[in-house]
Amino acid sequence: MQLKKAEVMNMHSDPDTIDNGLAGLAEMRSGLEPHIREMEELCHLPQAVVDKLRQIGIFRMLAPRRFGGQEMRFPSALELIRRISTVDASIAWVAAINSSGCLILPKLPLASLERIYGSGPDQIIAGSAQAQGVGKRVAGGWQITGRWPLASGCMAAEWILTCFKEDQALDPVVRAAMLPANECRIEQTWRAMGLRGTGSHHICLDDVFVADDFVFSISAPPLALDGPLYRQPAHLIALMHGAVQLGVAQAAVMDVMDLLRQGSLTDKEGRRELAQFELGVCHAKLKATESAFEQQVKSDWANALEMGPVDPLRLAATIQLGVFIARATLDIVRRCFELAGSTAVYEHSPLQRRLRDIQVATQHGLISRANFIAGGKALMETVDLDLRNGGIFDDRNVK
Repeated sequence: MQLKKAEVMNMHSDPDTIDNGLAGLAEMRSGLEPHIREMEELCHLPQAVVDKLRQIGIFRMLAPRRFGGQEMRFPSALELIRRISTVDASIAWVAAINSSGCLILPKLPLASLERIYGSGPDQIIAGSAQAQGVGKRVAGGWQITGRWPLASGCMAAEWILTCFKEDQALDPVVRAAMLPANECRIEQTWRAMGLRGTGSHHICLDDVFVADDFVFSISAPPLALDGPLYRQPAHLIALMHGAVQLGVAQAAVMDVMDLLRQGSLTDKEGRRELAQFELGVCHAKLKATESAFEQQVKSDWANALEMGPVDPLRLAATIQLGVFIARATLDIVRRCFELAGSTAVYEHSPLQRRLRDIQVATQHGLISRANFIAGGKALMETVDLDLRNGGIFDDRNVK
């Protein structure tokens, strides 16, 4: 798929667009094809693709302006992630995960931020929010040991985030540690059905010292640097998954349209009408899901700009929508794959890759169906359920 000239012009008209914008993305799109098989074999992004993301500015788009970052409006960043996902989900996944690490860095002291960004704003941050490590308190910091799964982008990272609990504490608090990537050991365990290029390997620490200035609580302020991007990072990071999944679904619909134009799906009587029917269903579902996503993005970003208080219902609503988007986009891609018939089963078909990718992307714990439980609980505890008088559809939740 080629980017339309109007898309490029529109992206460049946004004052918050990163350097090179979609011009760089269009170049990456045309040059991506030779790297797809390599990505699948390596099980991480080739250096050429990482360099292209860096050139586009992906790893600086959410970094603080104070350190040379773009500090882009989050809706613009999500749109860029979505468009990258129409090219390849693994690239978009790494772009989303490893750029959004910038959102939690301001919880570190200013001196620590100066060290992290000392070599420039394009810092690739990988890691895991799972508390799979243990830490022993020592003078000036912590000795940390642990093994963390699913550290997407870790092969290219400069910095690694890990979460841990204090060893033998009765009620251990979850802490996060940021340390140089070269102090971590990577176990190349990522042999997966889809998202193969993400390099979501295990990372390990073996009794590694981390100074207090690089240990913090993800859930607790204060912030060394304030800004809409950094006040409620959980809300914004949760939206990244939806951007990736919607891009994959959009690409799958476009793949089917290309096959229809080529006549590949209309060689038997009645196939054209069936194909057009299924295409119409997929497109309608995609547009409805996109609309819901855009509304939630608008609401969450407005809340961030207004410095609104942390609202458990808002976070629950964002995560619930993520669960919905995961199921909707998975259905769209499956329909497109089935509609393409035997043409989609070959390795050269982008549809088989998109189906594998979307199935893995929708397995993430953040978008598990079980999260509907937390959403329902938050709803019951915080909202007047008298729908006849407005209820959950009041102006507090829809902006």
